[in-house]
Amino acid sequence: MIINNKETTAKGFAYDDCHKIYLLERDSDWKDAGQAGYTILPIEKLPETFDRSCDLRFISNWALTKQFVRQFEPANFDEVMA
Repeated sequence: MIINNKETTAKGFAYDDCHKIYLLERDSDWKDAGQAGYTILPIEKLPETFDRSCDLRFISNWALTKQFVRQFEPANFDEVMA
């Protein structure tokens, strides 16, 4: 998926059911996010989850080394063409 012109290989994301969205890019991210109590969803659900989340929403990777969408910034989602 491409989010605001930045590609991610994440197959899922962690969501706090409000505004925190973290892409799960490494195998260990899945376990860590689950243990932290986040809802884990497939990447295909990201656009609709983002649209219905609180205005404070953002998208980062779990490691916090990449920011795809900052708070109050719009998000554009595109599929990667194989």
